[in-house]
Amino acid sequence: MRPAFGVVLRGYRTTLGMTQEELADRSGLSVRAIRNLEIGRTERPQRQSITLLATALHLTEPDHANLLAAAGRNHPHQGRCELPPDVPGLVGRDADTIIRMLTTPGPRLALVTGGPGVGRTALATHVAHRVRDRYPDGQVYADLEGTPSVDAVLGRVLRSLGATHLPATRDERASLLRADLAARRVLVVLDNVASEAQLRPLLATGAASAILATSRRELVALPGAYPVRLDPLTDDEAREMLFRLVGHRIPAAPAATRAVLDACAGLPLALHIAGTWLATRPHRPVADLATLLADGDLVLDRLTVADLSMRASIAAHVAVLRPDERWLLHQLGHLPVLRPVELSRRLTMIEPALRDGLDGLTQANLLAPLTQGYRMNHLVRRYAREEGGLPRLRAAT
Repeated sequence: MRPAFGVVLRGYRTTLGMTQEELADRSGLSVRAIRNLEIGRTERPQRQSITLLATALHLTEPDHANLLAAAGRNHPHQGRCELPPDVPGLVGRDADTIIRMLTTPGPRLALVTGGPGVGRTALATHVAHRVRDRYPDGQVYADLEGTPSVDAVLGRVLRSLGATHLPATRDERASLLRADLAARRVLVVLDNVASEAQLRPLLATGAASAILATSRRELVALPGAYPVRLDPLTDDEAREMLFRLVGHRIPAAPAATRAVLDACAGLPLALHIAGTWLATRPHRPVADLATLLADGDLVLDRLTVADLSMRASIAAHVAVLRPDERWLLHQLGHLPVLRPVELSRRLTMIEPALRDGLDGLTQANLLAPLTQGYRMNHLVRRYAREEGGLPRLRAAT
């Protein structure tokens, strides 16, 4: 039989030589609330109150867990699951490495990045479902699309963990959240993180919880993150994905399939859209889709189905660029060769400034570095060419 919560709380308080008034001042709870807890009038306090008390008492992780246990707040099935539906059968993605990182001792922060349509969310969701049982106190999911403030992110996660009254300041919210994550086994999945600032307040040393995040940009200033950068699928992987979606029609039309694969550029989102087009039109040959996608001026319009859109995916990456990065992207869309020395001459830019811009586009996963220059995905290039309102430099003919 576990000891009464009030007995355990009083023991921690008196060991520190702290009065009820001092504990009330440090925790933000009233003296009356603490008195009721210690005399047993309140037998089952809220988890948020326990976390506030543990923080005020500077409890270690085991002591915090002991306080939770005394309140009967450590039942293994009490956590809620907010995860989107699983995405089974991913092709060409190494989920096992991320799973090992999220389920072994040490800091547990994995960051999945990659270009438009590369499948960041699908991989993160799949991994999260596979490690659910390791985090029985809950699996929190939040899509940070639209770059909400740090305060909003903290409040969103705290409410998912059961907080009913949020502290007023960011520091207090961050402290409460870190203490809660340190004492519980929670998986926090944050999709479309815009900056390091949105994640940093959640990081806790020695936390029992884990954070799995996705971002369009490389978050290079985030300490302790396990980076997972997704590249487009190989030809064989892309063909396998299309085959899973469509079946026997793929090997039966090798030339048309090759054209569709080239148009999709190895991007899971584009392949999923193409596969959906074919699957919902069983009477249409693969060659029909290949012909539609061969029109470069309309390829982004064709790669749209329901709420899935390659154009929208690329636009989301472009929207967060700085003005100078966006201008450079537009210029690069009209140039066939992306080598810094030649670009510097064509764009009349000094090479260090140009390289800074190229680095920014690389970190935004809109360019891929090569040995002698850079490569731009042809769908991104098409989008860059279509964007209006900025001066353009066309390649000399």
